[in-house]
Amino acid sequence: MKRRSFLKTAAAATAATPFMLGGLPVRANTSLAGLAQMPPDNDRIMVVIQLFGGNDGLNTMPPCLDDEYYRIRPALAVAKDKAWNNIGDIYLHPALATGSQGGLGRMLEVGTLAIVQGVGYPNPNLSHFRSTDIWLSGINDSSPDTRLDTGWVGRYLEQRYPDFPASLPPDPLAIQFGGFSLALISSKGRMGIEVIDPTQLQGVASQLDELDPDSANTSYSLEYEFVADIANRSNKYAQAVRDAYNSGKAKLQATYADDSLSQQMASVAALIAGGLKTKVYVVSMGGFDTHVSQQIAVGDEYLGLHPTLLSRIGDSVAQFMFDMTRLGLADRVVGMTISEFGRRPYENGSRGTDHGAASVQFVFGTQVNSGVFGDPPDLKNLNANGDLQYQIDYRAVYAEILTDWFGLTMPEMRTVLQDDTVIPLDILQAQKSGTDRRAEYAERSFSIAGAYPNPFRGTTTLEISLDRTANVQLDVTTMAGQRVATLLNRQMTPGSYRIPLSESLPAGTYLCTLRDGQRMATQVVQCVR
Repeated sequence: MKRRSFLKTAAAATAATPFMLGGLPVRANTSLAGLAQMPPDNDRIMVVIQLFGGNDGLNTMPPCLDDEYYRIRPALAVAKDKAWNNIGDIYLHPALATGSQGGLGRMLEVGTLAIVQGVGYPNPNLSHFRSTDIWLSGINDSSPDTRLDTGWVGRYLEQRYPDFPASLPPDPLAIQFGGFSLALISSKGRMGIEVIDPTQLQGVASQLDELDPDSANTSYSLEYEFVADIANRSNKYAQAVRDAYNSGKAKLQATYADDSLSQQMASVAALIAGGLKTKVYVVSMGGFDTHVSQQIAVGDEYLGLHPTLLSRIGDSVAQFMFDMTRLGLADRVVGMTISEFGRRPYENGSRGTDHGAASVQFVFGTQVNSGVFGDPPDLKNLNANGDLQYQIDYRAVYAEILTDWFGLTMPEMRTVLQDDTVIPLDILQAQKSGTDRRAEYAERSFSIAGAYPNPFRGTTTLEISLDRTANVQLDVTTMAGQRVATLLNRQMTPGSYRIPLSESLPAGTYLCTLRDGQRMATQVVQCVR
């Protein structure tokens, strides 16, 4: 290869502009050799929906039984008689239950949706940029002096596959639709590729000739080999993605809307249906920075930006799950929404809401413990900044995904999240090939180690472990959030305890929640008759 043409190609490869890989921009610093598929014994998939701007959790899941909500939001509050309310005391914005598949409301009814209230982190940062980095990195650090340059998924992949980049599988491990997420970056670089349009095949059009004879074993030859490798692999992935998309699209029957999120979810459904072995998909939707004109009531409807965005979330996810269920793929897929923060509890003077703290998160799939995690927000007990208090650390959901879904041990999960105190939220059903994470950290930790028997008839015993002296509360609630029993509410010393649950409960599924200050551990139990 002549030096001039090499330098021209190398400059293009190292620039910020991505290659077009079948409509998929792949930047040259992508660690393509690290885009490996999961082992054949774990075919589980995760879909992450990023909501840019800070979703207003208080109107997403309005506390319609709290008069304070209507006092502090006289113009923006969702009226009780207009909210979706088909299960117990659960209220959702009516826009979430629209569309031909009934949106997220219908998914909650059939048991494929979990809702996390009060999700956030201590000392919340109200900068879009820093808080987004905190959520995507999985590291809670608001200090501007701390660089958050790797993501929780990227570190998981790097830990799981330490030999990368030694081999290249046929399919990419992760796919991001539009842009590229910090969540997928490891210390080895990007662990995924960017997709714009999976129907187009362009690849890398660089033409590389032979190396100069005297360039062997030089940095020049190494750079040449890197550029050639990028080009070859880019073309390979472009073909694999396009073939899977074309094959899978023909199998879809859901009615996806024309908005961006719906089309991204349709593309994810097509790639999964087409047999692509990609394990993580990241899609996104903007517009949630609703400082002005958030919504307006017109007759029996709510119009405006926020209702429109919520309707698109509900409909696109419900259409996606319809296709996954119909094709027999639903048990392999779990998805979640993430947003950098919520909005302030008080509306502002522009029919909108400003940057706040804790919010609402959705986790969906046939393998979730469907119901509500966390209590309704206490609008009379705000934090020092006048924002909602967080109840559940956002990393508790990540921890559950990493352990019960992707099979990491507790120490491995805590290494990925770089925190030895993270406790998984019991938001997923037990997986046959998963690890018994509760047994791993039951001793000398704050946890519910399990319930025995479970399912149970009449009586079961909760095994809890405490690592410090504190006031401990152990509640039992329905999955609609209605408290049915308080088993503990007193000062306790460190140790392991067996707490009987002998209430006369109707048949059903219940959530046991152990609280110690800001820490929380959960266990889902089932009563049968």
